[in-house]
Amino acid sequence: MEQINIARISEIQSGAINHLFEESLSQGFQFVERLIREYRSGLNCFDKSGEVLLTASVQGSVVGIGGLNRDPYFNDPKVGRLRHLYIQSVWRRRGVGRLLVTQIIHEANQHYQLLTLRTDTVAADEFYRQLGFKIYPNWEHTTHHLELGKMESFPLSLQ
Repeated sequence: MEQINIARISEIQSGAINHLFEESLSQGFQFVERLIREYRSGLNCFDKSGEVLLTASVQGSVVGIGGLNRDPYFNDPKVGRLRHLYIQSVWRRRGVGRLLVTQIIHEANQHYQLLTLRTDTVAADEFYRQLGFKIYPNWEHTTHHLELGKMESFPLSLQ
C-alpha cells in the first residue's frame, strides 16, 4: 500500500485541490466548492482555536481534504464539527478517509467533548458509523456525532 500523508494546511492552494473540486461537482456534491468559497471570503479559514484543515496526499498529490471547526449550529464551545470531508473517488475504500477522519478526531479530542457532522449519503453514513459515530439523538443540522475522549486507542498512521 502506498504511503498516505496527512498534513495540516494553513492556505488552500487551488491548483492542489482543483481536481477534487471538479470531481465533487460532477458527483453532485457542493461542499468542496463551499469550502473554497468560504475560505476565500474569509468566512471560514479554519484558523481559530480548535480548528484545523487537513489534506491527505499520496506521492505529493492531494487525494482528500477535511476540516474541523467549532460547530456553528451549537452555541457551545465544547462541540466541534467535522467539515467538508472529500476523498477522490479512486482513493475511496483504501484507508484515506479513515486516516483523515482519525486525525480530525485526534485534533478534536484536544478541544471538544462532542464532534458532529452532517451527511446525506448511505455510503457516508456507513463510513461514519464504522468509525463509532452515532445517529441518535438526532439534532437539527446534524446527522452523526461522536462523544470524544474515547478514541485514544485509534491508530494515527497507516502505512
